[in-house]
Amino acid sequence: MSIAMTVILGALLLLAFAALPNAAEPASRDDAPPFENFITRKGDKLYDGDREFRFVGANMPGLSLPYDFTLRLPERMCLPTPWEQEDAFKTLHQMNCGVVRLWNLPIRAPDETAPEGGMTWHPVQGPGRFNEASFKALDHVLALANRYGVRVMFSFCAEAGDYLGGNATYAAHRGKKREQFYTDPQIKDDYKATLKFCIERINTVTGVPYREDKALLAWQFGNEMDRAPVAWLAEMAACIKSLDPNHLVAETRHRYGLKFVVDPNIDLYNRHYYPNYQPDGTDWKRTYPEEMAALKGERPFFVGEFGPYIDGKVYTPENVIPKTREYLEWIRATEGVAGVMLWSMYFHHRNGGFYWHQIFTYPSVWSYHWPGFPSAEAQKERELLALWREEAFKIRNLPVPPVPVPESPELLPFDGVPMFSWRGSAGADAYVIERAEAEDGPWETIAAHASDADTAYRPLFSDRTACVGRRCYYRVSAKNGSGVSKPSNVVGPVAIERLCLADELRDFSLAHSRSETLVLNNAFNALYAEYLFRAKGAAGDWLCYRTPGAVETVNLTAFFTQVADLTVETSADGVAFSPLALERTERKLSSPPGGAAGGQRRTQVDYRAAPPAHARWVKIRWNGPAELDYVALYYR
Repeated sequence: MSIAMTVILGALLLLAFAALPNAAEPASRDDAPPFENFITRKGDKLYDGDREFRFVGANMPGLSLPYDFTLRLPERMCLPTPWEQEDAFKTLHQMNCGVVRLWNLPIRAPDETAPEGGMTWHPVQGPGRFNEASFKALDHVLALANRYGVRVMFSFCAEAGDYLGGNATYAAHRGKKREQFYTDPQIKDDYKATLKFCIERINTVTGVPYREDKALLAWQFGNEMDRAPVAWLAEMAACIKSLDPNHLVAETRHRYGLKFVVDPNIDLYNRHYYPNYQPDGTDWKRTYPEEMAALKGERPFFVGEFGPYIDGKVYTPENVIPKTREYLEWIRATEGVAGVMLWSMYFHHRNGGFYWHQIFTYPSVWSYHWPGFPSAEAQKERELLALWREEAFKIRNLPVPPVPVPESPELLPFDGVPMFSWRGSAGADAYVIERAEAEDGPWETIAAHASDADTAYRPLFSDRTACVGRRCYYRVSAKNGSGVSKPSNVVGPVAIERLCLADELRDFSLAHSRSETLVLNNAFNALYAEYLFRAKGAAGDWLCYRTPGAVETVNLTAFFTQVADLTVETSADGVAFSPLALERTERKLSSPPGGAAGGQRRTQVDYRAAPPAHARWVKIRWNGPAELDYVALYYR
């Protein structure tokens, strides 16, 4: 590409990025950049200029890589879009999270190929080989970090959690074993090549080299590299500082007992906290000061991952909020502690709703979604995120303001069936859906408190009150405790051809009747393609629906440990039922890489059928253990 063309494309990228909409009360200003200083260290404190820098932040793995590292479903192994990344930064800004951690910079396995040829999504394709598209996603992260006033901790690799590509993968490219990552000279040079490429990269959005970007808080060797020898850490820290004296370097070893050794080129030392970690999972008041003593007041300490997950032992629904408050207050009150970051948060999806990622160590825990929702009551999401935001302001000695009124959502196009989704608004806890027969109204509210956080990867709302044969217009507004946004764009006219009874099985309210032994389940969603709710039954169980009009199409999704296909029957009168011939598609899902669900796997079966004329009753029968995940009945 010519130099002139490069300059033109760079200018276009800058113009496109500048056109992105502002967040409510944005941190950045048009007349000055949000960051005037690199973060520096003096003794056991961090500084932003002459002011001490402390933070309550979050881990957001999906900011720069595919989120679906549990199941590796090909359709979900894609990079986030700039819109999704900006939604994430709007969340961080509203919560006053001063730092976000990126977790890992995965490397492609030697035998891994892209489904359609070319490069895989991995930022690192092999020793000294890099994916420009993946690094452009990182460019957007840093550009948005500057815009919204959030510092970034950039992690180069992974030991624990390297199933997307990490230490073992670097070794595999050289035909070596995982444990040689820290000792083999060639592998160390390969890792250094990645350091050099990242640090010297020039951001295609801002034009600023990474090593000169003040949004970067620190370079971190990688995720949870507990086997890293002190000599290796010293060598790599010296390498990083030789390439970039502007930024801090953060240690990576995260478990109690791995003694801190103060190194002249390492600025930050960390631990990760989870209730199943011992002894610090239950005795952090003793272990943290004990370990910090090894730093002798010469280096700051921070908590790189904090997961207050309800396990029924350390944390319960009753104590998780007061115990988390106690923990955060200790962080804030303790000299030498720079900050803490929540594990983990995700953001809105480009196709509506949120990204979902179950924490496979626990039955009913998934990544947090701002501002918290009833669908995550099992982990006290609303209360915990409100507390996290409160402490994020307090640690910086700022008053806690109200959450801003949400921005307008974006209603996504649809036609034929009034079943649709919208791109959500950061900070909104509900949505108002309106319908009209003319583009300028009058508007009728058809849902006053719709949610975009209790459905995963399917349409968020189905309008079953519309009239078939009419033409309608739709719009959506976002709301929270501070107010209601302006309405979204209008979609229409929509020619209503048929309606859909869509049941996500959050409860049994949409069913007409059922067997009493059916139970609802939303544990270990990582086994179920991250879908959220299911009706769990065994041979002899049944579930029956009745629709206002004749059913034209039946779609079902179910999951099995061993497939025992469901039977579907239909009836015109609810008395005489006849079985349907089902088309089926089967998909064997992979097993989560660890945790309590590790080693287990499920088979997903999607069913489709066309009932005979006049059928208004649909009965689903279990012929063995199965979990029904989704029912969609299209009718006129």
